[in-house]
Amino acid sequence: MMVHNIPAALFRAFPDRPVIVRAAAGGQLRAAFGAEIPDGVAFVQLTALTGDLAPLADWGDGLAVDLVMADPEAELPLLYRCTPLLARHPVRVTIPWLPGLARAVKLAVSLGFAVRLVGSQPSAATVEEARQALDMFLHNPTVAQPVEPFHGLLIAFLHQTPVDLWDLLERDPAQIRVLDERGEPLSDQGPESLSGFRESLRAAAAECCACPWLASCGGYFKWPRIDFACDGVKRLFADLDAAAAELRQSLAAYAAERDGSGDGV
Repeated sequence: MMVHNIPAALFRAFPDRPVIVRAAAGGQLRAAFGAEIPDGVAFVQLTALTGDLAPLADWGDGLAVDLVMADPEAELPLLYRCTPLLARHPVRVTIPWLPGLARAVKLAVSLGFAVRLVGSQPSAATVEEARQALDMFLHNPTVAQPVEPFHGLLIAFLHQTPVDLWDLLERDPAQIRVLDERGEPLSDQGPESLSGFRESLRAAAAECCACPWLASCGGYFKWPRIDFACDGVKRLFADLDAAAAELRQSLAAYAAERDGSGDGV
């Protein structure tokens, strides 16, 4: 079923339907839900890290919380005040492709939060920050939480299985629809149809047509401007593919050594 991402004020208008409920403060969520978490709530989003978190700190055990950052540079210190939520909730930090991304990812995972990177068409400098964050994700042994899309892409490349970046980052309009306060779809969330958008890329002979990562990316970074240059993004995909190949070789070598050690036993 379609999942709707809705403001807390609209919650009563969506009975018995799967929803993601967003609000600027925890009190708004408690007021919308009541004493118990209703069925159908996939998770909640806090859209302001400065909002009151106390109502969530002692309520809703197990309810997944998504903390949405607007400005990684300015809001970095605010992540510390969010750590009490981890006692009762699985918590993810959603970080936009903006300056400060690398430090925000590093701090978020060090505090125990999962991470999702959102947005598209990052600047060259921000892509380099993302590559720094990827290097930390791959090589820092203390990282215990997934960082998307790195985690999902790495697993897909490792096992050579299909993956769709739109789905991985919860941006597929056929699966999740974000509504405004009037209940109308927000127009800046992505194309209305992914198949139609991909067809427009082919018709425009966009660089996607010859891109080795098209099957995984699906044109994600060509929204909203088809003429966006994906040079930096391609390097990021190549980094992930190289890491997956290295891991695959290491696993094969380990398996061969393990099997060989059993000879004659």
